[in-house]
Amino acid sequence: MTEHIYKYPRLFLNHSFAENGILPLEQSQNHYLKNVLRKSEGDFVRLFNGRDGEWLGALTALGKKHGQVTLQEQLKEQPEDGARRHLYFSPIKKQRMDMLVEKAVELGVTDLHPVLMARTENRHLNAERLQAQVIEAAEQCERLDLPVVHEEVKWPVFMAAREVHCDVFAALERIQGTQNMNECDFRGDCAFLIGPEGGFDPQEIADIQANAHTKPISLGNRILRAETAAIACLAYASFKQSS
Repeated sequence: MTEHIYKYPRLFLNHSFAENGILPLEQSQNHYLKNVLRKSEGDFVRLFNGRDGEWLGALTALGKKHGQVTLQEQLKEQPEDGARRHLYFSPIKKQRMDMLVEKAVELGVTDLHPVLMARTENRHLNAERLQAQVIEAAEQCERLDLPVVHEEVKWPVFMAAREVHCDVFAALERIQGTQNMNECDFRGDCAFLIGPEGGFDPQEIADIQANAHTKPISLGNRILRAETAAIACLAYASFKQSS
């Protein structure tokens, strides 16, 4: 069976796992398995909850709206918690936001922090949709944990708070004296701050430069879109931490 398990659908279920445990499927999951994938009772799925590793489960009921799965065996143990990777970002337009969230999850972000800035265009963030995107991305990329989606905060609250116990690297373009990203130490916990589509405004830049815990960094000679900057930061940190 080992060589075939990766062909089985993979779902997140927020329940405690134990051998022979019977768990209910969410209505959307039941619809997806029954009507989209055309699965039947007895077919296998892979399941994770962010706490108990990955498990093999057998579908034991698939009704019109409700279904259930019986846990068979643990396939992977839950890894120990590693370094935290925080991403502070200004919510952007829908399609670009979708890419930012999806790629951030794939690249190992552990905490997503929406921050409302002066030039933020998307000021009506749908928290439920954001959480659903995080779950879908984690299902697809084989993660065993879920990033934490924090409540959005306004810029002054972000600057006054001390939510993380590590420096926050702020991606700033066209600013003298910024440190190149390849000169930074991303081992251990790290955090990144990405501005809105129009960039940080002058007061925000001054706040970053005046704060002892925010470190301006350069991402190179090109001006990157907000989602590209987030991907670049997380990808580089992932490479440095694994090397």
